[in-house]
Amino acid sequence: MGRTAVSKINVELEPIEKSLVGRALDGLCVGLVTTNAQGRVTWLNRVAQRVLGLDSETSQGRSLASLLQDPKLAEFWREALAGEETVTCDVALTVPTSAHLKANATTSLDAEGRLIGRALMFCDVTAERTVQLELSAAATERLLNITGAGPEGGAPAKLTPQENRVLRLVGEGLSNRQIAERMNVAPSTVRSHLKHLYAKLGIRSRSEAISYALRSAGLP
Repeated sequence: MGRTAVSKINVELEPIEKSLVGRALDGLCVGLVTTNAQGRVTWLNRVAQRVLGLDSETSQGRSLASLLQDPKLAEFWREALAGEETVTCDVALTVPTSAHLKANATTSLDAEGRLIGRALMFCDVTAERTVQLELSAAATERLLNITGAGPEGGAPAKLTPQENRVLRLVGEGLSNRQIAERMNVAPSTVRSHLKHLYAKLGIRSRSEAISYALRSAGLP
């Protein structure tokens, strides 16, 4: 009788565990879609339904690639289907809604290393991205209006947009070579911009330029 009771408990626990796991996953603030090895939907949480514009019941068993409305996200998922490695990307979602997603596509393997399932997980960082863009815009605006006294204490001199950008990148701690790569110019061009902005602002060293850039961006 004891064995029968244990067996009964084990049988009843399985649906309970699945229900609890499902509720936990459904309560995540990130979007999650699980599929079988072929990429057909097996489950998706409420966030995924809302952001991707999908219905849980009608999505079951269908190819996720065919359900994704946004072309960039669909392309990312199709590329993920071609391999078994975890891949990530940033997606500016446009359909069915506008959102900035950090997406992750991963796979599930069995004990023998065979592919048994896939998952698409994403985090909507639209609000975070908006704040970052606003801060970046504010810092850029300050730098675009930089003025400073010349070495002789004469009239303030305004930097060119390219000089402003170089100064901002110097403030980020980038080397001349890294700045050149970021701006897609030759290192000699960066050195020329530095020479000119040093003269305009009365700066004599890179450390002074970094300090000036940080102060101009409103940073300590």
